Amino acid sequence: MAITNVRVEGFRLLKDVNLSLEKETTVIVGRNNSGKTSLTSIFERFLRDQGKSVRLEDFSSENQSRFFDAKKALDNQAEVAEVLSILPRITLTCTLEYDTEALDIGPLSPFVIDVDEASHEAIVCMVYKPKLDSISKLLTPLDTSEKVDTTVHFVKHLKENINSCYDLSVLALDPTDNSNTRAFSGSVEFNPLIMCNVIRAQRTLEHAKDGETNVIGKLLNNMFQTASSPNAINSDQVLASQLRASVEGVEHDIQKSFDMMLQKLMPAMGLLGFPGMDGTVIQPQTLLNVESLLSEHTKICYKGEGNVHLPEGYNGLGTRHLIYMLLHLESYHKEYRSLEVRPATHVIFVEEPEAHLHPQMQEVFISQLQKIVKKLSEAYPDDPEWNVQFVITTHSSHIANTANFDAIRYFLKYPNISNPYTIIKDLKKGLKKISPNDKKFLHKYMTLTKCDLYFADKAILVEGTTERILMPKLIQLVEEEIEENSKLSSQYVSTIEVGGAYAHLFYPLLDFLEVKSLIITDLDSVKQVKRKTRLVRVKCPVAEGEWTSNVSIKNWFKEEECAFLQLLMNKTDTEKVIENRRIAYQVPEEDNQAACGRSFEDALILANMKMFKMRKSGNYANRAWLEAKKLAKSDTAFRFAILEENWNVPRYIVEGLTWLSAPKLTVETVTSEVEKNCL
Repeated sequence: MAITNVRVEGFRLLKDVNLSLEKETTVIVGRNNSGKTSLTSIFERFLRDQGKSVRLEDFSSENQSRFFDAKKALDNQAEVAEVLSILPRITLTCTLEYDTEALDIGPLSPFVIDVDEASHEAIVCMVYKPKLDSISKLLTPLDTSEKVDTTVHFVKHLKENINSCYDLSVLALDPTDNSNTRAFSGSVEFNPLIMCNVIRAQRTLEHAKDGETNVIGKLLNNMFQTASSPNAINSDQVLASQLRASVEGVEHDIQKSFDMMLQKLMPAMGLLGFPGMDGTVIQPQTLLNVESLLSEHTKICYKGEGNVHLPEGYNGLGTRHLIYMLLHLESYHKEYRSLEVRPATHVIFVEEPEAHLHPQMQEVFISQLQKIVKKLSEAYPDDPEWNVQFVITTHSSHIANTANFDAIRYFLKYPNISNPYTIIKDLKKGLKKISPNDKKFLHKYMTLTKCDLYFADKAILVEGTTERILMPKLIQLVEEEIEENSKLSSQYVSTIEVGGAYAHLFYPLLDFLEVKSLIITDLDSVKQVKRKTRLVRVKCPVAEGEWTSNVSIKNWFKEEECAFLQLLMNKTDTEKVIENRRIAYQVPEEDNQAACGRSFEDALILANMKMFKMRKSGNYANRAWLEAKKLAKSDTAFRFAILEENWNVPRYIVEGLTWLSAPKLTVETVTSEVEKNCL
């Protein structure tokens, strides 16, 4: 059994989102503050805390205003049912898939309410909603001073009373009939259904000073408690029993030693009048708590030279973080095995596992998870393999690019001024239009180049190494004419070197991710010449060119629009834009000028004639093309990136970067596109 789909409504940025989960590992990616942590939080609040830790701030910003609407309705003496319908709710709906041939589906049985023998899904809906008898209490704040703003006072009242006036209810929904539901009065049936744990990004490991912090050692106490459970396997129970017996033996030895010491002290104590007339007798009793010993007095050390062992804080953060995660997995696994009723599925959220892990370990992390599951399951040869689903949230391009496209869910935040919200893009569904070969190429390319496209605010795709090396300098020079609040240097811009033959393969991915992108490529003019008995197309200056050989340009415009070079030269800025991406190729440096570069190098010469000691006379564009052939690309890149200070950026790049620096389209102007593309 496994969770196949999750729907969240009304929780923080997750106003109304659907998320499909893989049976093994799902990878959540996206820019900062896009709602990734919110997904973990709602599972914790509903599955772990039964809704008791939900706060007013957890309601989506749009829903928060409904409290005021409900109060206004109540003040106007509206019916209770009407007020109840106005009050906001938070909903978490999980669709679980099960084997129809299984003889027993365990705790999922009460939630299977359909009568369709072909159906293999069960839907569990958890709703955090107001209690009917608490509406008046929730919406009627106590009187306060006239000096206090009524809105501020009402918000404070809501924060203090939200938990006592709301509770979590659980429903089973029929996947074949929306009208068929079953309500559960309590959490007895629900508690064992889905087990949820979280491995957080362990930043406390960073704060260790000279081995003072023993975060890893404290995890052993949890493992001991699980081993002491009556449902734990026999070997674990024996180990726990032996540990208790050892502690009791230590208690006995200490008590015996203390008793001997007290007897020796009695004559001296007698000089001070003890035990006195009542004949009080002192008997030592030493109590050692196993849990306390493990959590407070057990440390993880690392073997050093000469029997000098190093404390936990002396080892590298990467090693400690890896051990921390592995111990958590072992602890959660044992907890899962020790439950009297095994849950239908076990979901473990792993937050930012890349913390302190070197790149190579990040790249193999996802594949190693399944090997760890198999390894831990070997301790239970008579039981099925650990039924666990991992949900990884990450900012690491190493982890994200290693994961298969089908496992990636992209969180995209729409910064609506009043009510920002998140949509979730499922690459498994959204990239179906891309051929398998192109998808394979994209995945390999992003893995090899450590492309950080998933986390970028904007992207620049360049053709060669020269443009990639020069891009920071190009941005710096262009920004001198751009307003402060639109500067690219203050945004997260990803520069990707894709070559002229492959940029077009990124177009569907860029459109799907809705990343504002600039594709900088070369005009690549060619003409037709006769070679022996056949006609071939060869490179030539733009003035002599008839067509372009650039694949990126050919895939940007319709075939008839780029059949001839002159048609491309006449394209307007608007025609070079498709939704959130723009193409930029060489254009004349001045209006009404014929001279135009074929590649970046000769365009650079035409923009800086004096620097290259050239005159604007005769067919100088052809001379620039010939001069560009002599330039070594790497030498040119480093020269203009480091040595040269003031030089002119070619016009086509200025126009492209200026367009890219402008804000994206507002939410209102792309709403229809969002509804069309959101899966």
